[in-house]
Amino acid sequence: MTTVYDTEINQNEWFIIIMLVMSLIALFFMKPKMDLPIMIIIYTFGVTCGMFFDHTISIEPFNFYDVNDSSKYQLIDFISYIMYGPFACFFIFFYKKYNISGMKNVWYIIVWTIIAVTTEWVAQKNGVFHYRRGYNLFFSAPIYLFNQTALIIFYHLIQTEYKNKGKLKRFVYPENNFILHLTFQPVTLYSLYILYHIKA
Repeated sequence: MTTVYDTEINQNEWFIIIMLVMSLIALFFMKPKMDLPIMIIIYTFGVTCGMFFDHTISIEPFNFYDVNDSSKYQLIDFISYIMYGPFACFFIFFYKKYNISGMKNVWYIIVWTIIAVTTEWVAQKNGVFHYRRGYNLFFSAPIYLFNQTALIIFYHLIQTEYKNKGKLKRFVYPENNFILHLTFQPVTLYSLYILYHIKA
């Protein structure tokens, strides 16, 4: 059964659009300071993580929350997932800038988890998330801790591969390129996952 929270273009849509535009503008100015292939992969990682968890714990048998105006998948939901990409890039950008290593990783992840939880709180207040079945904001904290830890590990893996192969000359052909395999294969597999788990 579809639950409808709103039928107008209002607070939650504007929040997503403004956040997305602002983050993309910031990302544009970061571009010269991060290799483009790495940035594309990190961006895709962020989007994929957002989609994965929203289409895992927000559907049966969990169904802990709905996103935006309806429990049915909508265009604005997809746009909101794009918003996760820039934040993944910001995470890695500052990770590199401040040369985070050792125990600093723990504090860095904790700080970014606080930022993520705060951002979700603002989004929830603007009608982006609608919690149910006893779910609350703090249950999201372990998910952010996991995602950010995984992102650091993933970044080091692709960065090592990128350095070993040098500058990517065959960027157009995924079948001959490790970097593009990492980028597009998870997205393709997850697109199939969504088709089977999308809400009716």
